[in-house]
Amino acid sequence: MPIAAGHVLDVVEAVLGDITEIDARTELLWPQVTLVDTGAISLREVPEHLDVIAKTSSDAPVGVQILAGVPAPDAHFSLEVRGSEGWLKLTGNHPAGVQVGDLALSSNVDFTAPDSPAAAGTGPTAAAIWNGASINVGEVYAGLARDILNGTHHTPGFGHAVHNSRLMARVEQAARTGHRQS
Repeated sequence: MPIAAGHVLDVVEAVLGDITEIDARTELLWPQVTLVDTGAISLREVPEHLDVIAKTSSDAPVGVQILAGVPAPDAHFSLEVRGSEGWLKLTGNHPAGVQVGDLALSSNVDFTAPDSPAAAGTGPTAAAIWNGASINVGEVYAGLARDILNGTHHTPGFGHAVHNSRLMARVEQAARTGHRQS
């Protein structure tokens, strides 16, 4: 759950600004899980359900729900932002969430569609469910190349990773204590 939640909250912060307040609840709904590669039963130690209510530096209220362990056909990602002039929606249908697979951007307001991804993320060695997973690495390398070529520093680095780790610690603290974290 922390990895999936970290990716989702990273997208939220990229769109709406840093999370300034956060309430969270977690649940361990399915304590036993069947391992895909061996078929063995393992005890789950990390909650697979997360509900978050947050506020961002842009004063936007945010509600996030992450549920792991759902069948692949039922796995959906949706980020919807509503404002006074319309809505913007980012959606995907990969079992691994926002960090894997294709995403679609839609809006009720005209916009210029984003460029195609720098990396396709498919390959003969990837298991069927992970087709597209390497797109993250390809996009980071493409970002690094752009930064080197243009003398910029837009690609997330160590400071971004530290920020995300601290954000996830606040989520876990909020879930553990039942108290809002700032």
